This record gives sequence, structure tokens and C-alpha cells, in this order.
Amino acid sequence: MKLHYKIMIVVTTAIILVIGLISLVANHQLKASMEQHMGSAASDMAVVIAKLPELGQKLSEKREDGSIQRQIERLRVLTRYQYIIIMDMEGIQYAYPYKSGLYKPYKNGGEEGVLNEGKAYISADNNELISAIRAFHPIYYKDEQVGAVLVGLLTDEVQKENETHRENIEYALVIGMVLGVILALYLAMDIKKSIFGLEPKEIALLVSERELILHSIEKGIIAIDQKGEVLICNKKSQMMLNLPIDDKCSIEHLSQTPIYDYMLDAIRTESDIANEQLFLPNKTRILISLCLMHDSNNQVIGAVASLENLTQVRALAEELTDYRHLVDSLRAQNHEFMNKLQTISGLLQLGEHEEVLDYIDTLASKNSRFNHLLSEHIRDNKIAGLLLTKYALLSENKIDFVIDQDSFVDGLPTELNAEEACSIIGNLLENAMDAVNQGVQKKIIIFLDSNQDHFIMEIYNSGPPVDEEALAHIYEKGFSTKGNNRGYGLYLVRSIVDNAEGIIDYVYDEGVRWCVNIPRDKSIDR
Repeated sequence: MKLHYKIMIVVTTAIILVIGLISLVANHQLKASMEQHMGSAASDMAVVIAKLPELGQKLSEKREDGSIQRQIERLRVLTRYQYIIIMDMEGIQYAYPYKSGLYKPYKNGGEEGVLNEGKAYISADNNELISAIRAFHPIYYKDEQVGAVLVGLLTDEVQKENETHRENIEYALVIGMVLGVILALYLAMDIKKSIFGLEPKEIALLVSERELILHSIEKGIIAIDQKGEVLICNKKSQMMLNLPIDDKCSIEHLSQTPIYDYMLDAIRTESDIANEQLFLPNKTRILISLCLMHDSNNQVIGAVASLENLTQVRALAEELTDYRHLVDSLRAQNHEFMNKLQTISGLLQLGEHEEVLDYIDTLASKNSRFNHLLSEHIRDNKIAGLLLTKYALLSENKIDFVIDQDSFVDGLPTELNAEEACSIIGNLLENAMDAVNQGVQKKIIIFLDSNQDHFIMEIYNSGPPVDEEALAHIYEKGFSTKGNNRGYGLYLVRSIVDNAEGIIDYVYDEGVRWCVNIPRDKSIDR
């Protein structure tokens, strides 16, 4: 049976049982309360009658002239009581609802207490013919008991008065039952909606599958709700953040990492994050992507973050993109080589042999100087490989690319690895290439120097200056003057430089110059 049917049946049954029990108890209590009330009223009436003037004297004289009957009957017809009986100490009736019973002994019993002991009390008369509530009270004359009065009310009269109240209670209970069934239906459907129509077995299977998947994937996964409580924290994320590896990640430990505040800010601003770098206190760089969780009403109920070690990601990316870089480099070199061959072929066809030799000498000299600078001055293989690839690409685009002959790289600062240095140089060269394509003169000059105190990177291009308004936002993520899906290069460069506690500066002097300075020793005044 489906879950929402079970909920409806169980809740409806519980409501019916509870309301049925309440109905029985309420009816019993109401009946008992009405009987008690009627008995008290009958007792009060008996007291009043017992104190009537001359009644005690007439009863002591045992008058059988009907005066007692007339006096009592006039009083009885004015009240709701079915019978009022006056009897002497022998039980002879001097007032009775029917004349046939006058001056005869009382036969229904229960009068012993009032006649023998002079007690006033209330009793129920339950015989085969009638059911009544009776109140007995002694009658005195000159401080001597001369008889008793009995005031009776048939139970049917009690039930009539009780009927109206009972019907009102029953109406209220029926309305409550109907409302309860409707609420049970609503509850069942709401629960079904909140769990996306899944059954308990399906939910249990999904939970077990989720645990297996979370702990088997290579990414760190963290999820929190809108209050900041940790919902998910797999072992990979605990290892990445140096947290105690536990089945239940503690919020006390997670709140000490920048990831926690990052996720809370994302929930507060209701903004997703894709592939953004974050530096951990241990100088580990991670790549974080954050997605908000929404409920069925599209309300934000939490956030899920996936974490990757950026060093490992870049290592993998390098392996995957080496082939593409190699192909791009070979394509650029092949294109440039074909252009040179066509130039030589044309000169030979024109018979310009001397000019061919000069052209070949010029090309050989230029390549020799560039290769010499790379091999002798740039002693980091990754940076040298990047510059060689960029040289071929820029040459293909007719851009004069020059490495300053005073450049020298032999080792990098502790806070900057080769991948990060290549990222800075590559992004600045890409921006320089875009800039020079806007002008007539196309020239890019790069200067690299890793001296004892600093690692300096300067990239000059002959392009136009950066707009003053754009300069104020140029390091912001996603800001670009080149169109959509751009604006990440300088943001990435600034993040790397800030993490290495360096500086980046922009200067315009007949061209644009970007200067990056990374200190080798943080204590050195920069």
C-alpha cells in the first residue's frame, strides 16, 4: 500500500476512535451532570415544601379532607416535577398525583431512611415500569417529625432536557470528524508532495546509494541548509580541508574553514558560483562550484559545494591539453613555415638570389636569438615551453614578440609555482594580443627576472590604454569589455598574485605595461 494511503487510513481511524470515545464520555458525563442537577433541584423543592405553613400541623392531625392534596397539587402543576407525595410516619399518602392513591401506603420503597432516621437524601427509582429521580425530606411540626415529602422527576424528563445538549455535542463531533478526515487527506498529499512522490523503500534505497556515491567520487562534496547545519560532508572534502574524518562532519570544525562562510554568503545572496578559486589557510588552492538547493516552492533551502584541488586539476588539464597545445604550435609553425617558403619561392622565381640569402640569414638569426634566450635565460621548462608556443602563435598573427635580453629566470618564489607563473604570463599575453590587434603597430615585449629578492614579470604591448571607467573594475570576476563569457583572466591573475602576497600594477607610456612583482621573502619591503 502506498504511503499516502497508509497515512490517510491511520490518521482517519485515529480521529474516528478518538472522537467516538470523546462522544461516549461526553454523553455519559452530560447525563450524569443533568441527573445530579435535577436531583439537587428536586431536593431544594422538597425542602421548600417541607417548610410550607400549616402542612406539618395538617399532617400531624392526619386530616383526610383533601386539603393537603389540594395545597400540594396547586404547587406541583406550577413546576416541572411529575409527582409530589406527602406521607405520614406510617407511609400513608396524603398527597399523591392520582386520587386513587390517596390515604394508601407508599409502595415504591426507598422511604425507610427518611421515616426511620429523619434523613434527607436523593435516590433513583429504577423499577420495571418507571425510572425516576426522587428527593426525600422530613416534615416537622413543633420539633417532632410528623412525616416526609417525596419530590419525583421521571428520567424521561431528564432525557428530554439532555437531548438538546446531546445533539449539539454530536453536531460538533461530526463536524470535527469531517474536518479531521479532510486534514488527514491534506496531510497525506502534502507529505507525498514534500518527498516527491517517493515511497519509504525508494527513499531508503536512494539514501544508501547517495552514501556510496558521495564517498566514492574524487570531488569533495559539502551541503548545508539555510540555517548553516551540515547535511553532507564526504571523506574527500574532510581530507581536503584537514578535518577529522568522521561519519558526521562537525559544524564546529567546518565553520573554521573559509568554505563555510563562502556557502552562507551564497545562500544569503541566493547566487550560484561556478569554478571559482579559493585559497585555504594551508595555502592549498581549490576550485569551488556552488549550487543552491530549492524546495518545491522554489525557496532556497541550502547549498551544495563541490571542491577540487586546483593543483591536481591543472595537472590533469595539462595532460589533456598538451596535445592541443602541441597541435596549435605545430599548426602555427607550419603556417609560418609555408609563408616563408612561398616568399623564398617567389624571390627565386624573380631571380633575386641575393635577397633570398639575406632573407634566410635574417630568419635564422631571429630564431637563433629567440632560442638562445629561451635556453640560456629562461631555465624553467614550463615557462620556456609557454613562451615558445606563444612565439609561434604571435608570429602567425604578424605580431612582433620580443623577450627582453636582460630576462633571466632561475627558480621561483616559494609562494608561486610554475603553473601559477604560466597562468599569469599566459593571461597577460592573451590580453596583450587582443590589445595590439586594435592598433597599427603590433609589438609585445616581455621581461622576466627572478633575482634574489623578487620575481618580476613585465609585459608591454603597443595597444591603446585601458579606459578609465573599465580600469576601476578590471580585476572583478566576469567584467570584460570584449563581450560575454569573458573577464576571468585578470581576475585569476589578481587572485594568484594576492595569494602570493605580491603586487600587480598597470602603467601606460606609449603603450600598456603590466607589472607583477612577487617577493621571495615576505619580510622584504615591497
